[in-house]
Amino acid sequence: MPPAVVRSRRPAATFAVLAAAALQGCSIDSKLPEYTDPATLTYATSTGVTSIAAMTRVNAQVYTQDITAGTGRTVVAGDSIATYYSGRLSGGYQFDSRARPSTPYIAVLDTTDLVRGVIKGWINGIAGMKVGGTRRIVIGPESAYRFSTVRDEFNTVIIPPNSVLVFEVEVTDAAPRQ
Repeated sequence: MPPAVVRSRRPAATFAVLAAAALQGCSIDSKLPEYTDPATLTYATSTGVTSIAAMTRVNAQVYTQDITAGTGRTVVAGDSIATYYSGRLSGGYQFDSRARPSTPYIAVLDTTDLVRGVIKGWINGIAGMKVGGTRRIVIGPESAYRFSTVRDEFNTVIIPPNSVLVFEVEVTDAAPRQ
């Protein structure tokens, strides 16, 4: 399950509660919690994150660290890319990966492409890489799946709401979107 675009900002249950409250004429004072700040977490050893302070802060929700510098074309937002990657929760659970010898994962660095688009954190974290490079990207929930739950084909939760994700991404090819 590659990092796909999720359009929902709040779980459907929230809308059901708000609708029920409106029908009953009462108010709801509770709000959704704040997004988890990636800079405040402790990361499992398996994520490879030893110090978020040592990483490059792209914005409040995305941090990057180059593991291997590439020598090819520089990736820009909107490009079609081929990658190998692994994705983990901050606690270390690996929820997805695409590794050699399988074929690379092909995606478009775009949040509007509903078929091949990726989460905003991938766009912000991968843009600027050079083909052949490997980068660790820490992505907060506001740039990932927000308060949505991601489930696998067996309906098992693999990414809980408000999760911070850690990806290790190798870009093997990049080209302007066709």
